[in-house]
Amino acid sequence: MNKLLAIAAVVVGLASWPAQAAPPTDATWVLLGLDVHMGAVTVRDTTADADTISVYGEGLPVYQTVSACHVALRHAIQKYAGRSHAEGNMGRFLCVDWRTWATSTQ
Repeated sequence: MNKLLAIAAVVVGLASWPAQAAPPTDATWVLLGLDVHMGAVTVRDTTADADTISVYGEGLPVYQTVSACHVALRHAIQKYAGRSHAEGNMGRFLCVDWRTWATSTQ
C-alpha cells in the first residue's frame, strides 16, 4: 500500500512538473504530498503543510539535503497529528531526489 502511494505521489507530482521551472541543481530534494480521501487522490500544497517559503519561485518545496527535507516532512506530519480528516489529517508525504526521477524518464 505504501509503495503504491509513493508511486502515485511521484506520478502526480511529475505530471505538473513540466509546467514549472526546473529545480535548481543545488537543491535536489523535493517534498511531495498526496491526499487520499474517500477514493480521491489529490496533490497537497506541501509548501503550506511544511510552513516553508519557496525561495526558488513556484512549485514544490526543494531542499539541499535529505535531512532538511525530512525536517520539513516531520513538521508537516506533526502539524496535522491528532486532527480529523476534515482538518487536513489525510495526507501522505515523501521526500525524493528529483534527479532520480528526471533520469529515469528520459
